[in-house]
Amino acid sequence: MARPRSEETRRAALEAAVDLVAEGGLAAATFSAIAARAGVSRVTVYKWWDSPAAIVLDALLEGTADSVQHPAAASARDALAHQMHGLVALLTDDGRTGAALRAVTAQVAAEPGLRRDLVEHWLGPRRAVAAALLRRGQAAGEVRPGIDVEVAVDVLFAPLYHRLLFGHGRVDDALVDHVLDLFGGFC
Repeated sequence: MARPRSEETRRAALEAAVDLVAEGGLAAATFSAIAARAGVSRVTVYKWWDSPAAIVLDALLEGTADSVQHPAAASARDALAHQMHGLVALLTDDGRTGAALRAVTAQVAAEPGLRRDLVEHWLGPRRAVAAALLRRGQAAGEVRPGIDVEVAVDVLFAPLYHRLLFGHGRVDDALVDHVLDLFGGFC
C-alpha cells in the first residue's frame, strides 16, 4: 500500500520548483534540483509529478486559487478591471509567478498533458469568470449585446499574456486601463 503524500513534503517541492524557475528558468528546475532544494527524496518527486513543469503548474494553481475573485456589486467594466489588475499583480509580483507561468507556457508544446492542465485549471476558470462578467454586463445593458463573449475575453486578456511571454512591453495597471479603453464593447 502506497503511503499518502506528506503535505509538508509537497509544499516544499512546490516552493523549491518555483524558486528554481525564478532563479534560472525551467532548465534549472530539474527533478534532482527540486528534490535537493526541498530536502526530499528524488523518488518522491518522480512519483508525484510527471515533469518539473507539472510541479511548477501545481505551485501556480495553489498560490493563485483566489485570484479570479471580484467585487460582486461592481459594474461589468469595474469587475473585469479588478480581475485584470489582479492578474497584473500576480504576473509582476516578485518575479516568481510571471517566471513560473512563462516556463509552464513554454513547455506545453512538449507536454500535451501539461497543456490540458494549464487550459483546464489556469485559463479555464479565469476565462469563465470574465465571460460571466461580460454576459452579466450584456444583460444589464453595460456591454454591447452583439459581441462574441469568447473573443472579447481573448481581446481583453491577450495583451497581458502576450507581453508576459515576449517581454516587448510592460505588464502593468496602465496597460489594463488602456486595453479596457480600447475594447469598445462597453455601452
